[in-house]
Amino acid sequence: MQVLAALTDETHTGENRCWPCTLLNLGLVGIIVLLLRARERSLASLLVAVVGVAVIYLRGYLVPYTPAFAPRLVAVSPIPDEWFHRESGHDGPSHSESSNEERGHEESESLADDVELDGETVFRELSAAGIIETEDERLFLAPAVDTAWHERMDELTDLSLDELSATLQASLPQIDHAEPYVDDAEWVVLGSDPGQLLARPVAVAELAAYEVLDERIDDERLKVAGAEAFRMFLDSCPVCDAELVESSTVSCCGGHLGPRQDPDETLVCPTCEQRLYTYDGVN
Repeated sequence: MQVLAALTDETHTGENRCWPCTLLNLGLVGIIVLLLRARERSLASLLVAVVGVAVIYLRGYLVPYTPAFAPRLVAVSPIPDEWFHRESGHDGPSHSESSNEERGHEESESLADDVELDGETVFRELSAAGIIETEDERLFLAPAVDTAWHERMDELTDLSLDELSATLQASLPQIDHAEPYVDDAEWVVLGSDPGQLLARPVAVAELAAYEVLDERIDDERLKVAGAEAFRMFLDSCPVCDAELVESSTVSCCGGHLGPRQDPDETLVCPTCEQRLYTYDGVN
């Protein structure tokens, strides 16, 4: 049993299993088995079948790098897409989300979670205010704004988690309570009963952006939503200064609802193991 437990990869099995990967791998194993049987190598075909199915069951897939190509192959096949959809209609919580929910907390992606302002409007208004500039269809922060933002992030990074929580509560009128929280990462708990967790790098980046915007625009909703938009311009983590890497909302296609659905592209700090931004199609 210990051997089986060591071989099992829960990341790609159970509720996280990617059915396009499973289907493709089983098909490949089946083809090999048939070829061996056609050559009257019954023992070898039996061994391949048993080992192949066992590995797929325990690990999620047999062929290396299957998640990189299996969903696309299945997408262009005549197999109905709905075969791969889960009844729940959404991905299950990540390990960190599950742990936090057990403690009574839910994770928040941004200070702007409750602000109903679409991304197109935010970028249009920030551009009109001269905060975001455009060149060759690319967006970037105005130099003075970018400098002020990074200087303020550096100052906030030097604060303790208690001081950061207090500053956050004092700066944003919609936050009536903020306190530090530490488990395997550092968070700021926003609100109470039970409150929502905001990752420290996100809190630093958005608070600094909010304060910079507070000096330039009056619309409170735009300041909060704009602070979230600023994070797309990060190239390093505001807390540990590690270079951000491009990733996605799932580590494997096990997070896909179906072969025709792609995960969101993200910016992630590999050191803090925190997501700094999720792209929503704005370029």
